[in-house]
Amino acid sequence: MSQPPDVAAIRDLFSDTARHQSWLEVEAALAATQAELGMIPESAAERIAACARLDALDMAAYAERAATNHAPVLALVETLAEACGPEAGAYVHWGGTTQNIIQTARIRQMHTAHRALLQRLGRVFAGLGEMADTGADMLIAGRSNRRQGLPVTFGFKVAAWIEEMLRHEQRLREAEPRVFVAQFGGAIGAMHAFGEHGPALNEAIATRLGLGWMRVPSRAALDHIAEYIQLLALLATTASKIANEFYVLMTDEIAEVLENLDGAVGSSTMPQKVNSKIGVRVIALATQLRGQAATLLDAMQPSHEGDAATNITMYAVIDRAVPLAYELITLFEQLVASIELDPARMRHNVEASGGLIAAENAMMTLAATIGRQAAHDLVHRCAARARDADTDFATALCNDPELPAEVDIDALRAALDPAQYTGQSTPMARWAVCAAAEASRRLG
Repeated sequence: MSQPPDVAAIRDLFSDTARHQSWLEVEAALAATQAELGMIPESAAERIAACARLDALDMAAYAERAATNHAPVLALVETLAEACGPEAGAYVHWGGTTQNIIQTARIRQMHTAHRALLQRLGRVFAGLGEMADTGADMLIAGRSNRRQGLPVTFGFKVAAWIEEMLRHEQRLREAEPRVFVAQFGGAIGAMHAFGEHGPALNEAIATRLGLGWMRVPSRAALDHIAEYIQLLALLATTASKIANEFYVLMTDEIAEVLENLDGAVGSSTMPQKVNSKIGVRVIALATQLRGQAATLLDAMQPSHEGDAATNITMYAVIDRAVPLAYELITLFEQLVASIELDPARMRHNVEASGGLIAAENAMMTLAATIGRQAAHDLVHRCAARARDADTDFATALCNDPELPAEVDIDALRAALDPAQYTGQSTPMARWAVCAAAEASRRLG
């Protein structure tokens, strides 16, 4: 499995320097495509491409222009045109508009980050698959409403996480042709300045940049960007849910897992503590990312055919949310790798119920003789009596005076063995191990 980029590299994608260079690359692609269509001279496109580098431009002049005209793309266009000379410079930004350049460049940056995110997700699948394999037969209390419900295996718990992550992968993949599209319709979106070449230019420049295209490249259509940030927020929320699960299972009273980081200090004043370091960051980043997603829902409502106010919000969210999502999934990969399981503690917690955790199995065993509802009522009364008398459930049930004589006591006691009542936990875990391995290969 190849190594995905680090978090700093993804952040750098959205830096001022990378942003300006991406604008220049889109300008160069615009010129090259227009030359192919006979809209501008080929020599002009070649000269524009040669100069479309930050190190070929007078960036001090650019900064001065941008500070004066408050139009950074126009300032860069003027600086590029100056570097190209009067002949080729006259064809820079031929018929384009600011949003064509900025939005298309941002989409390219998002696409690069997206590929890295999927690669990182492949490593998450590898870690979860290993955890599911380790825990496939590991007995643990299945809990609902924060109380013990039925015995399962830890692998079953992880299997559910794996399938949920598979759905996230599917959503991200299915959204790709909708999200990663160029925006090249000119000043309003109807291709006025491009004339009859507009549709061909729209498609060809997108293809050149490795993107899809909109049939109607409206500047007011921002739903696809909002969709992508929502998908990142969904992925982050699942990661946060799992991190929260580990966070709870780490509590001293449960102590079924441990986030083990060599050398980590839990507290500045309580030296005995081993606090979560990675999981809490995953939870916090997911909260921030959901806030960004909500902001973009407001930004996807521009007025008429374009609106700078919503664009400013949209770009700010992209620049924040996409690197944030990558940081979160990177931390989540580290979290999964750091988790140590304590099967002895898991079994201890199961056995602490005194057999109550397998009460459903006792009920179903009795149901074959006395009917389901009567069995439910009997088991419920015995469970309450066991709690009140602080005795084990098996004793309370098997000695109940209302228990019919024909009930097989040995079978009833056997039904209360939690290790024999884990349902399809292990087969589900084994399926998830294979599914995670396949996803890891697919994404790695």
